[in-house]
Amino acid sequence: MRSIKQYIFILCICLVSGKAFAQLVINGTISDRQTGEPLVGAEVVVSNTTIGTITNSLGEFVLEVPNTIETLEIRFVGYETVNVENLQSPLQISMEESVNALNQVVVSANREKELRSEVPAAISTLSPRVIEETAPNTLDQVLNKIPGVFVADLANEQHMTSIRQPISTKGLFLFLEDGLPTRPTGVFNHNAMNELNQGAIRSIEVIRGPASSTYGAEAIGGVINVITQTPSLQPSGRLALRSNSNGLQRSDFRASNTFGKTGVFLGGYYSRRRDGFFEHSDMDKYALSLKVTQAVSAKTDLNFSVTYADLDTDMTGSLDSAAFFGDDPTSPQTFTERTVSALRVQSTLNHDWNAISSTTTRIFFRDNSIGQIPSYRIRTDRTTGIVSGTINERTFKSVGGIIQHSQELPGINAKLIGGLSIDYSPTDFFEDYILVDQNDQGINIGYTDLDSALTKNEIDLTNLGTYATFQISPIDRLKFSASIRYDRFNYEHRNFLTPSSFSGSPDATSTFEAVTPKIGITYDLNRNRGIYANFAQGFVPPQVSELYRGVQVPTLDPSVYNNYELGGWYAFQIGPKFQAYANLALYHVNATNQIISVQLDDGTRENQNAGETQSQGVEYMLSINYTKQWQFRWSGSFARHEFVEFIENGNEYNGNEMAQGANVQYNWEITYRPQFVKGLRLTLENQYLGPYWMNNDNTKEYEGFSLFHVRTGYRFKGFDLSASILNISDKLWSPRANASRFGTTYTPGIPRTYQLGLAYHFGSK
Repeated sequence: MRSIKQYIFILCICLVSGKAFAQLVINGTISDRQTGEPLVGAEVVVSNTTIGTITNSLGEFVLEVPNTIETLEIRFVGYETVNVENLQSPLQISMEESVNALNQVVVSANREKELRSEVPAAISTLSPRVIEETAPNTLDQVLNKIPGVFVADLANEQHMTSIRQPISTKGLFLFLEDGLPTRPTGVFNHNAMNELNQGAIRSIEVIRGPASSTYGAEAIGGVINVITQTPSLQPSGRLALRSNSNGLQRSDFRASNTFGKTGVFLGGYYSRRRDGFFEHSDMDKYALSLKVTQAVSAKTDLNFSVTYADLDTDMTGSLDSAAFFGDDPTSPQTFTERTVSALRVQSTLNHDWNAISSTTTRIFFRDNSIGQIPSYRIRTDRTTGIVSGTINERTFKSVGGIIQHSQELPGINAKLIGGLSIDYSPTDFFEDYILVDQNDQGINIGYTDLDSALTKNEIDLTNLGTYATFQISPIDRLKFSASIRYDRFNYEHRNFLTPSSFSGSPDATSTFEAVTPKIGITYDLNRNRGIYANFAQGFVPPQVSELYRGVQVPTLDPSVYNNYELGGWYAFQIGPKFQAYANLALYHVNATNQIISVQLDDGTRENQNAGETQSQGVEYMLSINYTKQWQFRWSGSFARHEFVEFIENGNEYNGNEMAQGANVQYNWEITYRPQFVKGLRLTLENQYLGPYWMNNDNTKEYEGFSLFHVRTGYRFKGFDLSASILNISDKLWSPRANASRFGTTYTPGIPRTYQLGLAYHFGSK
């Protein structure tokens, strides 16, 4: 029998041991400081240990730790690390984006989260902070900060794009909203970004070069993926007003919160222009987005979103040389216009089967219409002197879905991603002939609708696609990926008029098929350095407007683009205060059967396959940060776009540069945030576009432009005051200039413009 002293000794040992191994349960949420959104997959680690966990789809975590710990370390790729010493649950932790541009997570490369440094492609991100501080009235004001990207603003959110191609209205660029194309294949509109809700944008990712192996057709020159805001964890919102000297007033709002397992976001804006610098440039636009997220379980979440945008804008058109260089703001048009109504609905179900297997299912619906009296259709018959034009409208409704499965293969350190997509989009189109009344000064002052139909058709578009990506890391820091996609496009065309060169082709069914591969490799050289290489093929079938409108027989062939690319990145630090990041991409794009708009003898234009073209260049970006006070960024490209084989109206252009293809383009900015005035920022920006040929003959050249902008802002408590001067030198410039045997035309760019803004943030700020 044990003595009383033995029992007392055993009891003391148990008490001491119990105290030594006592556990503390800590829980909380982690969110983005800028937006209030939950950070999914953030690491919560006990400092100097391997004890840790990650956050769920609501940014929540629960961690059991020894009660002797003093500090938690919160880490998330792309954000500054946070050390937490006050461990009183529940913790509410907000994280700030890192100034190091390398540390980013992207979602556009394969429709799922990946480290930017592991993607074998040229991909760039515009963060919420950059977008908010730039306060763009049109998206070109932020997109042009990306190397190799130039978006030409044509007024009132109308635009053209250039990414590894000349400035173009062709279906060479794919516009996405949360990974979903805003329009179906075959119904491209170069103005598609005016259908977006800028008031709901969180960030923007841009892939330069073909991405058809993931997204299908039209992902040729590049992909612009607009990522919208998701609900914040706590009640938050933003109200903003801005006005400028160019006749624009705009108001934005956002409101967001999470109620238990349900998150809700509502955001939008109204923009209005009156009496701009150029006559006939009024505009009204409003847009609204609702997003609801539901955490069904620890492994399943459901997201629903709806976006509606309505635009009613004048179409100013272009000016001849005399009016442009004479700085004459008189518009040759008084009635040309464009109206847009765009509704998009999508619902996404994400399910994690286990730690290495997940499936995403998405269904979507689109309802879209564009009606216009286009300025570019007004023409004067050089024989009769009759001035004419058209009225047209295109509508479509889409239903479809995408299912994607991701499966990690731990035994071979690999991953397999596979998907299937379907898009059914019936579209209607009509175009009527009008007679235009013109005064003695050449101003188009009115028109008569003769109820004379030029085109009236219906087309059922069906796109079925399936794709797969295999990724493997055979050795440490080396990653190889291979992707392939099969697409089948079916167009069923019904013509309600007698087929002719005006009304279009007879009833026809056109089918196009494509297999588009991509292979890539990345190698991390360690110490924030790495290289990558890829080969990617892009494919675009003829658009319905190219194939059936104004032709007797549809004869266009699909265009195929082969992209060869080599790139790398290098992040380094100079002492304790300087951080720098650079990336570089070299590319060569060869295109066969590229569709080019050519001008005929009567002044009208017709689409033709161009034979063969090539584009090649270098894209670069350098970012330098000195402490948190000074930030400098320089991004740009050197490029050449030329015809390898192309004959137009008997003229051979082999070796000529393609029109509107600038050789040099760059954008730099420097920002100062003084420590002695917390919340103040000052930015100087320069946008440069070099000379380019205005015609395929290479006989008329536009000199390009160099614009300077200055922006300042001051944030205190929940308020943000901002002021900007765009084009501070009042430079006369044009975002797009064109020449033909009938003369030269210029789209006028904005003159010196002053802008003031006031925003109030609550909740997450």
